[in-house]
Amino acid sequence: MFKISFFTPILMIQPSLTNFDDFIEKPKPIIPKSKYEIQSDINMYLNIIVLLIIIIGLFYLYQRFKYKSQHEEETKEKIKQFDEYLNEYYINDMLNTSKK
Repeated sequence: MFKISFFTPILMIQPSLTNFDDFIEKPKPIIPKSKYEIQSDINMYLNIIVLLIIIIGLFYLYQRFKYKSQHEEETKEKIKQFDEYLNEYYINDMLNTSKK
């Protein structure tokens, strides 16, 4: 019938052998760190940690200063309520002992 002309060259191409070593990833060379580089890395991390601790401490002191008067008022109010409670208790206790 009719002949397809573009299949013929494709069928005639010989396969080539592949080298599978080309597909394997070669390991990256490991460059050992010197003691100075390791120490500088550790110092950087320690400096960051100390800085964070200082920032947290300063934030705590700021919050404490900010709400100092509020805490003093709450403490005074609690002491006043406790004093009133004790006075009522002693008065009631004295009245009960005098009745007996």
